[in-house]
Amino acid sequence: MTAVWIIAIIFGALIVQQYLRVQAKQQEKDRLASREAEALREEIVELQARVSVLEKIITDKGYQVKEDIEGL
Repeated sequence: MTAVWIIAIIFGALIVQQYLRVQAKQQEKDRLASREAEALREEIVELQARVSVLEKIITDKGYQVKEDIEGL
């Protein structure tokens, strides 16, 4: 009977160890995804600022006059 308990404890420990490994891997994946999401947010903010500048340039009357002159 003691041998059965020893085997049960060993298998139980192996299962717990595997569970903890899986949890650690999942947490690492979550951290990487969070960092990637933050980088993408920063890139979006930068791109929005650039688009805003381009919109200002395009809607500037001086730019439109230059385009009209070049079109002639």
